[in-house]
Amino acid sequence: MFVIERGSPEWSENATAAVRVIDLTTGELQETPYLTIPGVNNIGEGGVLGLAFHPDFQNNHKFYLSLTANDDDPDSVFSEYIREYTAPSANATTANPEFTPIISWAKPDYAHNAGWIGFGPNDGYLYLMSGDGGHGDDTGPGHVEPTGNAQDITDNLLGKVLRVDVNRDDFPNDNARNYGIPYDTAQSPGNPFAPDAPGAEDPVGDNEIWAYGLRNPFRAGFDRATGDLWIGDVGQQQREEINRQLGTSTGGENYGWRIREGSLDNPNTSGDLPVTPVEPIYDYARPGTAGVDQNFTGITVFGGIAYRGPDPELQGNYFFGDTSLNRIWMLKPATETTPQEVTFLNPQLPTDEGWPLGPVALSEDAVGNIYITYMYTGEIYRIVTDKLMPGDFNADAKVDEADLAIWDGGFGITEGAAAANGDANGDGRVDSADYLIWQRNFGWSSLNVSRGTSSTVIPEPGTGVLLACGAIRLAAYRRRAQLLDGPADLA
Repeated sequence: MFVIERGSPEWSENATAAVRVIDLTTGELQETPYLTIPGVNNIGEGGVLGLAFHPDFQNNHKFYLSLTANDDDPDSVFSEYIREYTAPSANATTANPEFTPIISWAKPDYAHNAGWIGFGPNDGYLYLMSGDGGHGDDTGPGHVEPTGNAQDITDNLLGKVLRVDVNRDDFPNDNARNYGIPYDTAQSPGNPFAPDAPGAEDPVGDNEIWAYGLRNPFRAGFDRATGDLWIGDVGQQQREEINRQLGTSTGGENYGWRIREGSLDNPNTSGDLPVTPVEPIYDYARPGTAGVDQNFTGITVFGGIAYRGPDPELQGNYFFGDTSLNRIWMLKPATETTPQEVTFLNPQLPTDEGWPLGPVALSEDAVGNIYITYMYTGEIYRIVTDKLMPGDFNADAKVDEADLAIWDGGFGITEGAAAANGDANGDGRVDSADYLIWQRNFGWSSLNVSRGTSSTVIPEPGTGVLLACGAIRLAAYRRRAQLLDGPADLA
């Protein structure tokens, strides 16, 4: 698992940051940083903010960082840069310090940098979150009128979801732009404001834009089974919001800021939206709002993860939180027969040690276990559940030949056996009954949503115990850090 430091010293125009590696089996940090990044501006909300590994990292060894650093623009405080780095090999313990610039944009203020980046599981393109610029109500110096940056789609990358193809370079004469514009293909749609094909008519709007109307989407995440993009967008004074863009989207969604804040009109601005905004799938009020359960209020939302780990009862449930009020929630999406449900998880997340404060990121490992990073106390915890799909003996969120090998190795144990020994029905023995359960569930995977979701999977008799979520501390990490998922074989 990989951790990024925003940089030290604090509040510096020339900080040094690092990408670090955590051994998930011990909770220990690798002594030597995976990558050291000098020249980072971490004033305000700046720093190293996002990391994503190329889908083909095992072969091309490429990964990407989002960070803020000084620029030559007299009207900006710094720029946000997306850089491409490489490692000597997929299993290397340190990366190469040299980088290739991908794209950048200037910032008029130190706030609202967003910074999350990630590759779409359906199309392989790199998605980038950008904030609106930083000043209140998307107004003031560096914010265009009469729309604000988030609603301006012409020569303005602020307040957007951007989408680029890092496997192609459409700007060979520009050393600062090393990416391609996604065009329509048989596999996926192109960007909504880009030509349908190279040389075709170019519609109004920046070619890099995938969606817009966002304030500060500093954490987001893909459902790796469906391709749905979940976005946490920090509000100003009324609402914190979660947006869900389906994996079948063709882009172009307008999430409403600065005219709308969550599901409400922004009272500090006026004007009509150019298109009907997409309403958040969930938003919540500020503390003290009358008539609202205070356990469902907050100040600084952060987007999280749609669960695709080994617990069959949690499949597709979305975990997210609020940094300022130290809260974690789980959203169970609506189905044809059940309404959407949001659960306050803090009471179900007792920790084995420590008193974590300031959750700032949720991430997942290669098999879908979820981790929480706490910024103020510098701790990282893993959420622990007590359910497995019967037959998934190695808890890797699929039932396959590897599990059969575990059953075979444990066959004949007559007492004290656990799932890790090949006991599928919880009777303490490994016998032919366990094999039959493995056979019945063979082929199940958390990524195969058609084979079962949280509403359809029924555990075998003998395993149905109450859900008991917990949090086990992996590391006490005293620098300001974010937890980020790495390539499958390294996570």
